[in-house]
Amino acid sequence: MYKKLATQTIIYSIGSILPKIINYAFLRFFTISLKREEFSLYTDMYSLSFLAIGFLSFGLENTYFRFLYKKNYNQETVFSTGVIIQLLIITFFLIISINSINYLISIAGYHNHPEYFFMFFFIIFFDTICILPMAWLRAHEKPLKYTVINVINILIQSFLTVYMFFCSNNFYIKKTCLVSIFEWINSFTDRTGYIFFANMISSLSNLFLVFPILFKEVVIQKFDKILAKKMLSYGIPIMLGTIAFSINENLDKILIKRWGSDEMNGSYSACYKIASFMSLYIRVFRLGIEPFFFKKYGDSDAEYYYEEINYMFILFGLIFYVLICGNIPIIIGLFIHQKYHFAMSIIPIIMMGNLFLGIYTNLSIFYKVLDKPIIGTYISFIGVLITFLFNIIFILIPNSSFMIPAWGTFASYGCMLIILYIWGKKIFSKFFRKKINIIIHFLFAIFLVFVINKKREIMFRFFFQLLYLIIIFVLEKKRFFNLIKR
Repeated sequence: MYKKLATQTIIYSIGSILPKIINYAFLRFFTISLKREEFSLYTDMYSLSFLAIGFLSFGLENTYFRFLYKKNYNQETVFSTGVIIQLLIITFFLIISINSINYLISIAGYHNHPEYFFMFFFIIFFDTICILPMAWLRAHEKPLKYTVINVINILIQSFLTVYMFFCSNNFYIKKTCLVSIFEWINSFTDRTGYIFFANMISSLSNLFLVFPILFKEVVIQKFDKILAKKMLSYGIPIMLGTIAFSINENLDKILIKRWGSDEMNGSYSACYKIASFMSLYIRVFRLGIEPFFFKKYGDSDAEYYYEEINYMFILFGLIFYVLICGNIPIIIGLFIHQKYHFAMSIIPIIMMGNLFLGIYTNLSIFYKVLDKPIIGTYISFIGVLITFLFNIIFILIPNSSFMIPAWGTFASYGCMLIILYIWGKKIFSKFFRKKINIIIHFLFAIFLVFVINKKREIMFRFFFQLLYLIIIFVLEKKRFFNLIKR
């Protein structure tokens, strides 16, 4: 079982890691090519879009996995019902949004960039439609196809981005292609529009690639009204939790742009992306593990597997944390231009907050398999309140530091994890037998990062990180070898 799980996770990792690696390569290019205020606009548009996608997804991905493994429902019926619900929601959103475009532009403060809003409406539309087909590939254990689709999309987006940055003003190329499209592209008020246009085309290509799944697997006659009500009832609390997560993740950047400055937000957002390396680790793990968690629930050894897998997740997450935060000067120099470096102090704080979030996400399987996603909604909104509190402090204090929103992210995800731990302990008491070991690992990793960052010498950093890896291997080698053996 572990062997198959590991193989699938590796293949999923390629599909997730390669696009992220390419995006991080572009991070260096963008921070060199764009001004800080342009980079601020770039991150702000994506922050706003994540809030919209969080709403439009309606929690249907998790809902699909949950109902798929219920014995009294046909798999085709579950998928068809979920997709039809998703299409109705997203079509309604698109109609309302296009008719309200001027009002939305006014609220967001983008009078000079209406074309960017139109592009993001279509990006959101295409991406949301693709959520369930991509989940179908995961549920039916087709990691290779999942990976190929992701790689094709990122290559298309990368090619278009590079082409427009370097060749869009070339007269010959412009005359031999669709003139009206290039005239529209060249009318963008700044070069961030190139990035958005490339993303829109990539999202459209993603829809084309998953369309065969929609065409073959979705049967209108199999739409089940009773099932649809149950799926919506299950998914809405997850959707609210997703919106809460999007607020936790993006509110700081939205407010820093409007109450701080574009220059501050540009630097904060660029360094935040370095801290998001931890999110990459979490996503890779989740892609392979989440369907397994749902499938395993109900087995006699489910708690054992949940505990072992989550323990290893925490252990490798802390190793990742030490290796990244122990080499911040090197890594930040590789990925972002020097003009963005003054916000680098947020990286260890945001990374640890993201690790808290990853652990919380894994433990959230408790309430999902019990069909009580509303628990996650309550916890998520507590996290949102904490995030709001820290960001209000940032707004109210004149000339306040961007460290306040960073600590808000840390506190929000940390409190969410503690609350879920207290709740889950009552139901899954056997699951928390290794909590002392976990606390020791956390304290050791944080202390080591603090010590390493007190010194600038590379050999000093390398020695302590190597020592850390040796100590971890000695302490956990038995568990590690058992994992490989099983």
